[in-house]
Amino acid sequence: MKKIIYIILTVLSAASYSCSDDLTLVPVGELTGSNFPATDGDGIALVNAIYQPNVGISTSLGYLIDLTTELEANGENTNSGGYLLGVMQWEPNNSYVSGMWNSLYNGITRANDVVDKVGASESISPALKRRLVGEAKFLRAYYYFYAVQFWGEVPLVLHNIEGSHTTRADVDDVYTQIVQDLKDAAESLPRADEYADADRGRASQGAACAYLAKVYLVWGQTSEKSGASVQKERYRESVNYADLVTGYELEENFLDNWSKINRNGRESIFATQHIQGQAAASDGGNHLVHCAFYGGFSNSRLPHVYATSDKWYHDFDDRDQRKKGTYVKELYDPSAGEVFVFDRVRYRKYIDTVDVISSANTRDINRTIIRYAEVLLLKAEALNELHDSPTAEAYEAINRVRRRAFSHFPVTTPSSDDLPAGLDYAAFKQRIQQERVFELTYEQNRWTDLVRWRIFVGTLRNAVQQGHLSEEYHKQDVKLKYYRFPIPRAQRDINPEGLWQNWGYDGYDESKTGANPYATFEPAYAGEGI
Repeated sequence: MKKIIYIILTVLSAASYSCSDDLTLVPVGELTGSNFPATDGDGIALVNAIYQPNVGISTSLGYLIDLTTELEANGENTNSGGYLLGVMQWEPNNSYVSGMWNSLYNGITRANDVVDKVGASESISPALKRRLVGEAKFLRAYYYFYAVQFWGEVPLVLHNIEGSHTTRADVDDVYTQIVQDLKDAAESLPRADEYADADRGRASQGAACAYLAKVYLVWGQTSEKSGASVQKERYRESVNYADLVTGYELEENFLDNWSKINRNGRESIFATQHIQGQAAASDGGNHLVHCAFYGGFSNSRLPHVYATSDKWYHDFDDRDQRKKGTYVKELYDPSAGEVFVFDRVRYRKYIDTVDVISSANTRDINRTIIRYAEVLLLKAEALNELHDSPTAEAYEAINRVRRRAFSHFPVTTPSSDDLPAGLDYAAFKQRIQQERVFELTYEQNRWTDLVRWRIFVGTLRNAVQQGHLSEEYHKQDVKLKYYRFPIPRAQRDINPEGLWQNWGYDGYDESKTGANPYATFEPAYAGEGI
């Protein structure tokens, strides 16, 4: 997918795409004339541009979702935005929070232009137009799904001409739009195997269905306004869409999911396509690679991100191939011709299996966004929520993931490492939660998982209290207000009325937020101050 995302045509550059701080967005059609887009190439160029903001946010997503949990620490300068997120000092001027807002709305802006301009074009081939609008709607939903999880109520801008001083929309309205966009995409997009090789990595029908399975589950678990029957229907839809994700298989070798010679492999459903040899994040480099292996074979410098405790490594069964696929304690150093032992466990997923030494420099391993193993786990979890106990189908879904982990093939055959029968709802949910840690660590899921399960504060506090990680990381300083990130200060300076601040942060307004909107999430901490 290198050509489709990173080569931005001259006509697009002339459009001067931008996303202003106050969401006063200038549609590309006004910049280039009423006849734009005039050709199939114009339409493709516009869609390629929607993918580009996703290329530069790998580090930011890692910092906002992984670093803010009990599993990860930051080794950067103590004044850096990443370090402050890691030690639970989240402020409205944090550079990563502001940068994420800008990137997400940049992508949304570009998607809106494609939906409006390409959708209305009479000069683009009908079949191609259908696909391009489907890609735009998928990506708009993708960006909004991050936004609604990070900030809750966010401006819902679907036509750029309406973007000036937009107010924050109700969470359920945002989810409704996300679901509609994904459904439209699922009907419009081809299967992944129907794309030409040069287009592999684009949004596909399978990606839309996988995201619908995830969105419906998260929406069902987190909506504050839905009754039990609506929740159940969302869990049912999650299961239905998980079943529509076909044509994918689990890789037998877990680490093949992060192999450069296996890009967009049989398990990958959607991934950021990072281009070879471009180190800067804005140019296509995956900084999750750099952050995890910064310093290379050395213990004198901390990597930018590392595990807070060896406990997370030792929690794995030694027979589980995910142990050495997720973390690394020792690794062969080809330059020295010997095995190097790290004094702190490193993340293994983004260390190049072919050229270990270049891992922190070339930064060209795809960022995993969603893969088939997660779809199986989502299905198992949704079935447990739907029926208030695990069904045989739920067991089979999670057990397939475990069979791959313990190298039992084919994964459709029962094994001695399957979960024990007879688990109730609570016990099965705990196993799902643990399995997601084993399977998805360092894949930007942990904070969003803890938040949707309503166990965020307790998980971090308990990890410190039980001696699993040191107080030096300040994870014990977590507060209920961190169930959301602050609205960036620069945005509120321009539009303070429309972009009211989230509860607990500087400038919040109880008439907008209530006294403590998270008090019922974890009642044990509801009486604490801000």
